[in-house]
Amino acid sequence: MRLSSIAVAVASVSGIAGASDSCGNGPFPMSLCNGVKIEDATINTLQQWMANGALTSQDLVTCYLARIEQTNKYLHSISEVNPDALSIAATMDQERVAGQVRSPLHGIPFVTKDNYYTDDKHNTSEGTLVLLGGKFISEATVVKKLRAAGGVLLGHSTMSEAADHRALSNYASGYSSRTGQTRNTYNLTQPTAGSSSGSVVAVRTNQVAVAFGTETHGSLVHPSGQLGLYTIKSTPGLISRYGIVTGSFWHDTPGALARSMADVALAMDIIVGPDAHDNLTFDAIGHYPENGYYSQIADKDSLRGMKLGIPWDPYWSTIGHINSPGIREQYEKSIQQLEAAGAEIYNITDSPFVGISNKYGGGQVSDVAPEFNHVVVFSTLMAVGYGEYLENWTFPEGDERYGVSSLAEMAAWNRAHNDTTGALGNNTWWWDNSTGQSFYDAGVKTNGTMDTAFWTAFGNVRTSARRAIDIAHAYVADNGSVVALDGILIPNGRGGNRGNACASLPSFAGYPIAAVPLGLDGFSTPFGVCVYGRQFGEAKLVKVASAMEDLFRWNERPQWYNYDTAKGPWDMPWPGYTCSDESQDRFACEPAASS
Repeated sequence: MRLSSIAVAVASVSGIAGASDSCGNGPFPMSLCNGVKIEDATINTLQQWMANGALTSQDLVTCYLARIEQTNKYLHSISEVNPDALSIAATMDQERVAGQVRSPLHGIPFVTKDNYYTDDKHNTSEGTLVLLGGKFISEATVVKKLRAAGGVLLGHSTMSEAADHRALSNYASGYSSRTGQTRNTYNLTQPTAGSSSGSVVAVRTNQVAVAFGTETHGSLVHPSGQLGLYTIKSTPGLISRYGIVTGSFWHDTPGALARSMADVALAMDIIVGPDAHDNLTFDAIGHYPENGYYSQIADKDSLRGMKLGIPWDPYWSTIGHINSPGIREQYEKSIQQLEAAGAEIYNITDSPFVGISNKYGGGQVSDVAPEFNHVVVFSTLMAVGYGEYLENWTFPEGDERYGVSSLAEMAAWNRAHNDTTGALGNNTWWWDNSTGQSFYDAGVKTNGTMDTAFWTAFGNVRTSARRAIDIAHAYVADNGSVVALDGILIPNGRGGNRGNACASLPSFAGYPIAAVPLGLDGFSTPFGVCVYGRQFGEAKLVKVASAMEDLFRWNERPQWYNYDTAKGPWDMPWPGYTCSDESQDRFACEPAASS
C-alpha cells in the first residue's frame, strides 16, 4: 500500500485523526486519537484504553497511519504500510468484544524492519532493489508469534540497505536505495546510527507504539542511543532468526525497540523460545526466567545494593563520544545519581577490555593481527548467510533476478543496475566510490569458505571477547575478594557522529546488551548508556535497565531541528531505477525512462 494512499484509509474512520485538539511541541503536533492523547503512550496504557472502551485497535491503526502520512516525507522511516492493517485490527476488536484477549499485545500496532519476511501483500526487501518483489518460503517466526499474540502488523520500517552490510566506507547509515535516507527527528542533519533506524524513528515520532529490528553489530543499541529509546540486544539464539534475512548466523538477533523497558520485556516474553528452523535457539532452553521477562521489571529502589562496573579504560577515558563538549559532565552526574540511589559503583581501572577494544570507538584495536580481524569473520558469514537464505527466496518466472542464489549474483545484479562510475559526482557519496558495495565485494571474495583461517579468527575474537566480559563482571577488590557485578556500564552515543564503542565486544562475544537513554548532546541528539550482561543474562539486564529508567525518567521529545533546511541527496532514487509510490503498489521498482 503506497504511503500516499494512507489519507484515504484515514478518512474512512471519521472523528479520529482529524480532531482539532493536538498535543506535543514542534512543527508536527500529534492530533488526539478519538479524543485521547496517545502520544508517548506505552503498550500497557494503550491496553487500558482499549479495555475501557476509550479506543479500539482500529482507532490506533488509523491514528498511526495519519501520523505516518504527516511525518514520513521528512523522516523516511516507514518503507511501506500493510494494506490489511485495518482489517486485522477489526478482527482483534471483534475478539475483544467477545471477551478474548490473546496477550498484552492484543490489538497493538507494530512495525518490523524490512528484513523480517512477512507473507502478505507488502514487500520485504532488506532495503534493497535486488530483493524487492521476491518471496521467502515462510513468514518470519517472530512475526508469526506477534500475530498469534494479537499484534497488528502496521508495516515495514526503512533500514540501512542490506542492514549496513552493503558497504563499509563512504556510505550513510540509514540509507536505502529503495526508500532514501532515514532522518534523525531530533536534528535532521545528524545520523541515525544503525540499520534499525527506521524502527527507532517510527517509535520515537509516534508513528507506532513498538517496533522490531535486528542487530549484527550495533543496529539495535546504537540507534536506540541516538534517538532515546530502550532495547535489549539478546544473546543470539534466545529469539529465532528464521525468516529474517541473514547477516551472520553467529551474531544476528532480533529485538524490540520501545519507549520503556516494560514494553521491551512484554515483547520479549512473546517472541523468545525454541524454533526447529533455528538450531541455535535450543542453546537458550533453561535460560528463560521462570515468570517471564516482564516479571523482572524493577523500580529505582532496586538499585540499592546493585553492583555496577565502570571500565575506565578504554570506554570512559578516550572514546570520542564521551569526550565531546559537555558529555562527560552529564555522565558523571548520572553516576552520582546511581550512587545516591544506593547502587555500588566499581571503577574497573585494571580493565580486561584494554588491548582488545578500540579506545577511540567501535571495532577492534587498530593493530589487530590480520589473521584475527573480525571483519573477515563478518564477511565470510555474510556470504554463507545470504546463500542459505536465497535457497528459499524466489522471484516470479520471467523476472531478470529469477535464479539469483548467492551474494556474488546479488553483487553482480547491483553492478549491472546501479551507477558505480561516479557519474553523479558528489551525489554518490553514500556508497563506496569504487564499487558501491565494498562489504558485499569482501564477502564475495571469501566465497563463504569457513576454513581454518576463518575458524582461527572467529575463535580467537569470540573467546577473547567472552573472557573480557566475564572477567569484568568479577571485580577483584583490594583485599582479594571477588565481587559479582550486576552489569557493566558503557557510554552509548555519537557526539556528532564520532564512533560508538557500545556494541563491538558483545557482538563478537554473542553476549547481550541493554540500552537506556540519559540526555541530549551538543547536537541536540540523545545519548545514553549500554549495560553489558553475560550470556543469556537478559533477565538481569531487564532488572538493571528498568531500575535505571525509573531513576532517570528521561523522555525529551524530538526537536525537529533543521527539518526544513537540511540538505542532501537523500530523496534521489538510485541511478537507473525508480521506486515511486505507484510502483510500490505493484510490488516492484521500475526502470527509469533513461535506463
